[in-house]
Amino acid sequence: MTRASAASGMVSVFFLETGGCAGCAMELAALDGAARDAGRDGVCFVRTPRHADILLVAGPVTRAMVPVLEQAWQAMPGTRILMAIGDCAIDGGVFGENYAVLGGLRGRVHLDMSLPGCPPSPDMILSAITRWVREVGLPAPSGRRDV
Repeated sequence: MTRASAASGMVSVFFLETGGCAGCAMELAALDGAARDAGRDGVCFVRTPRHADILLVAGPVTRAMVPVLEQAWQAMPGTRILMAIGDCAIDGGVFGENYAVLGGLRGRVHLDMSLPGCPPSPDMILSAITRWVREVGLPAPSGRRDV
């Protein structure tokens, strides 16, 4: 975990949409929005990979996004965790592989976690992140504390 994450008890996530229909991106926006507020469950979305514990990828990997994905991964500090959400990010989904799309991440890189679905719901995404954090023994997200 990043120092800031460990100090705050939050797991920080940087989201990268690498192509596709943006269905997963909409579910993530709902997760991070006021109605759901993932911060209550100890998950915060960050605007730069330099502050992230998890690189969360959605959408099929387009050839144009390969350098962006690599730069985001290299910018992450410390232990880096790669998560693919949605069928497209995992295996290419309905997009498959073609002249512009490489397909999904499975078989191309080591995935620490993946969550299938088209798209997975905000609750499924949050549950997958918090479950994985518990399984690998990272400090559990503490969420907000009432004072």
